Amino acid sequence: MKKLLKNKTFIISLTILILIFFGLVIAWQSTLYTLSHMSIKEVTPAQMAVAMRKDEFWSSNRFNTLVFEGKIKSVDNSNGKTTLNFVTLDSYGASCEVSGSTAMFKVDQTYKFAAESYQAERQPHGVLLHNCKVLSN
Repeated sequence: MKKLLKNKTFIISLTILILIFFGLVIAWQSTLYTLSHMSIKEVTPAQMAVAMRKDEFWSSNRFNTLVFEGKIKSVDNSNGKTTLNFVTLDSYGASCEVSGSTAMFKVDQTYKFAAESYQAERQPHGVLLHNCKVLSN
């Protein structure tokens, strides 16, 4: 046994195996934590805008799939993506980026969407949700 402990290759290999083992345990625990905290949350564009303005968006929506209905304020088609801006009564706004959708969106119409909150992006005066899925119109 003493010869093994003096062998540098053995010590280094054992250390690497122990680190890999603990890394896998941490990854597994992290996955269990994330999966147990995932949920679907119904919100409004105004609630999302206020949460972003107050810097509470990710703390309150961290692992949620957000389902919301929004009245379209404007539509921007560029770079193969459609960005929808929603009506809010807050100084901050809410936008949704829809890619690959064949739906023709109309201003002043209300549509229902779903989006993953972890993909949200802070904008100078609002929140931009990526990869929104149209649920109904």
